[in-house]
Amino acid sequence: MELIRGARYKQRTMIQPPAQFTRRAVALSAASFAILGGCLTLPGTLLPLLLERFAIRLVEAGSMLALQPVGYLLAVLAAGRLIATYGMRAVLAAGMATSAAGFAGFGLISTWSGGAAMMLVSGLGFGIMEVGTNSLLIVVGGERRANLLNLAHLFFGVGSFVTPVLAAHAVAGGVSWRLTFFAAAAATASVALGWGLFDVHGIVPTQPAAGAAHRALRSRTALLCASMLGVYVGTEVGIGGWLTKYMVTVRGVTLTYAGNALSVYWLGLAAGRIALSVLSHRIREEKLLTGLTLGAAVASCSVLIVESPIGAVIGAGLTGLAFSGIFPAVIALGGRSHPHDTAGVTSVMIAGAGLGGIVIPWTMSAVAEGAGLVAGMALYPVLCAALLGQALLVRATLPASAAVATRTT
Repeated sequence: MELIRGARYKQRTMIQPPAQFTRRAVALSAASFAILGGCLTLPGTLLPLLLERFAIRLVEAGSMLALQPVGYLLAVLAAGRLIATYGMRAVLAAGMATSAAGFAGFGLISTWSGGAAMMLVSGLGFGIMEVGTNSLLIVVGGERRANLLNLAHLFFGVGSFVTPVLAAHAVAGGVSWRLTFFAAAAATASVALGWGLFDVHGIVPTQPAAGAAHRALRSRTALLCASMLGVYVGTEVGIGGWLTKYMVTVRGVTLTYAGNALSVYWLGLAAGRIALSVLSHRIREEKLLTGLTLGAAVASCSVLIVESPIGAVIGAGLTGLAFSGIFPAVIALGGRSHPHDTAGVTSVMIAGAGLGGIVIPWTMSAVAEGAGLVAGMALYPVLCAALLGQALLVRATLPASAAVATRTT
């Protein structure tokens, strides 16, 4: 069948893409999420060492890490226009190359302010990648969008699981921390090359519907999903960024032990996504969110309450397991509710995720600076309880919102 091109894209008509195209799109998206997971966890894994090397306070470290989601948010806001102007392939390739430059630069700097600037650069590329890949998967996934999203996002957990183990053990074995950032940059650049060689023209429309983001901003469901992603991402990244510091300082373990604990956290997330990549299409997204957020609220409390370090590690793994399906389920829910405004609603939701990734980890660092690390970490169970409340609110309001979306599309 000849693919529909040109003017018909403006009518948002979509032909089922060839299986080979879908497989390659999923493979490159999975690789991108694996790189994202690894690069987001690397600074947190080495945070105790970076605090020492840069001679900085907790709030300065929090500010340095917060510059990455600042860049991420700025890129998310610009991604739709960039994709419409330059095309999906060019923007995804350039975005990943920008992130590679940021991590290579971080390996060269010697001050925390320089590190903050490089975190900003890396965030710019990852924000573009997040919008592009999620939009691509929603479009090519059709009715199985939730499965494809969970499958691709599974590799975020894989990258997040593998990186802390490798980085912590490498540094403990005498490898310079700078080399770990150079390695992350090289891996990111290789994925950028993969996107550069992937031709999506004629398969996926790159021109968003006029006013799509503005329509999404008037949608109660889209705004609730954006709010939920903000709380979720801020909490997930915050725990990932500060767990090693908490384990070393409060639990009195070694950096290697703390790195293993962080890997268990991300392993739980990866394991959950393996299961959900097969089963998620059998469970409505709103029901799945209720169960997952309830589990996250309970498990995150256990990290702080249990007395033994191994108990805290188990609690971290269960928290990651509960987190596993939240992001893909929210993205799929937004796409299901606004099938003809996919680009707009995806941009709004991911912008909410980016804002949460800025505000929440920095707030935690400020609380930790003023009231202690335990008080800062206690913020996360509270936010998990807030996630449960948001999930219940989405579930209560979705039927009416979905009906409106159906009638207007």
